[in-house]
Amino acid sequence: MSDPEVDPVVPRLRCRHCDDVIGAYEPMVFETPHGPRHTSLAAEPDLYETDAACFHGDCYRESAGRGL
Repeated sequence: MSDPEVDPVVPRLRCRHCDDVIGAYEPMVFETPHGPRHTSLAAEPDLYETDAACFHGDCYRESAGRGL
């Protein structure tokens, strides 16, 4: 069993394209009603709690034009 004071649970956010974890300092794209916003989890830690589509920066560019 894990003790949260000794081994805290680190929140995870997964890329909607590759399903891999988005690291805190990785460039990422957050889908908003006004279009994509380029950011990182380090810059906007509240995004750990979002249900909106988030992508690694490279995954977003790779999948552009595929109807995301």
